[in-house]
Amino acid sequence: MKKFTVKPKFIGREIIVGLQDEKSYPDRILIGRLAEIGSVVSVFLEVASEHVVAIFGKRGSGKSYTLGSIVEGLSTKSEKTAISMISKKKAVLLFDTLGIYQWMRFPIKESSSEIIKSPISLQKRWNLQPESLDVLLFEPKQNGTSLSLSNPALFTLNTSDLSASDWGYLLGVDIYSDRIGQLLNEVYIKVTQEGWRDEKRHFSPSQSYSIEDLINCLKSDSEISQIYHSETRRALLQQLLTFSHNPLFQKEGTKLEELLKPGYLSILLLHKIPDDLRLIIASSLIKKIIENRIQASEIEKHKLITGEAKHSIFNKSYIPPCWVVIDEAQNILPAERKNPAGELLVKLVREGRNFGISFMLTTQQPSAIDSRILAQVDTMIIHRLTVQQDIEYVKRNLKSALPDKIKYSGRNLAFDESLRSLDVGQALVSNTELDRAFFMDVRPRITTHGGF
Repeated sequence: MKKFTVKPKFIGREIIVGLQDEKSYPDRILIGRLAEIGSVVSVFLEVASEHVVAIFGKRGSGKSYTLGSIVEGLSTKSEKTAISMISKKKAVLLFDTLGIYQWMRFPIKESSSEIIKSPISLQKRWNLQPESLDVLLFEPKQNGTSLSLSNPALFTLNTSDLSASDWGYLLGVDIYSDRIGQLLNEVYIKVTQEGWRDEKRHFSPSQSYSIEDLINCLKSDSEISQIYHSETRRALLQQLLTFSHNPLFQKEGTKLEELLKPGYLSILLLHKIPDDLRLIIASSLIKKIIENRIQASEIEKHKLITGEAKHSIFNKSYIPPCWVVIDEAQNILPAERKNPAGELLVKLVREGRNFGISFMLTTQQPSAIDSRILAQVDTMIIHRLTVQQDIEYVKRNLKSALPDKIKYSGRNLAFDESLRSLDVGQALVSNTELDRAFFMDVRPRITTHGGF
């Protein structure tokens, strides 16, 4: 690994990224070591408070590995380990778009496998020991038998969590300008808000609806039959029937409390399903997490202020403060198409920290991430980048000052040269609480990484 000569030098034996009060000794996780000439300096991430973390880097630069290292620290079974010191555990939900994190249940131990020998050697050089994590695996339920060797639990969506706009996205129609979209929106409103009528009876509205309810209204509502042409109704019906056969959509889906438990890492494997289903799953869960944590936070504050804990609403089950993590975010947030998840993520990063929600993403394409999201990032971990557009975009959005001087092998390096020269597993770290950005060697993983 390279060691850069950087001025001004850091003074001290550790850096705690995100630390606001230098007198405190907060919950923190080990994420690396300073990759600059001088003494050994450990790098920690403060995790008692909420953060928005963005990890950038070209393919193969180590960004998914870095995400795994951070998530490991958040999910150790013991409060105090070689990689974590956490007194109050949070929940972690990881959207795994490539299927590379499902082996995090397996600590790296002595093995004859060539894949394991190198990580073991790294662990020893860093004086790290294998650690067990509390890991839950989930996979979206689909037709047929799951071929996953990891034996994940099946995840299902509560159909009534989907809005008319969500259905419009799945069906590829605009609910305001397309005729099929307008019909879809009207059916949705009748089923969930107004109620509808066939030749014999009136059906009351219900927020807890199923796809079958949408289909029945579409087929039988007398008003819709009069307003919309039969071809339009038939086109929408065929699409809804297709989704009605998909076992992902259920009257009662997987409960949020099953996914988000204090101290647990829940990995949702999304690599085997189409992009549109990935996006709807992400948007549905993010929306529910925000709503749940807003209410939980309000109740927590009310209890602290009044001491009251007898209201019936206090008996409801709420999720704990949590991290929402998306690997390869461009796989869920395509820049070329407006989507529900994008707007919800903007809401999450703008408001989530007020309600105990932290967020972390990785991407190969920094310039493709919504600028409204990047504006809320407090910590950037930047691996090797080679595309000039991405380098310039990152430089414009750094969260701390650059070093006055960067040298390697006796040669002064400009910012773009320093990013292009990073070894795999090295990164430039920038945080709003730091005086300057610094170079870091990422901590070796203690569990198995599937990204090879």
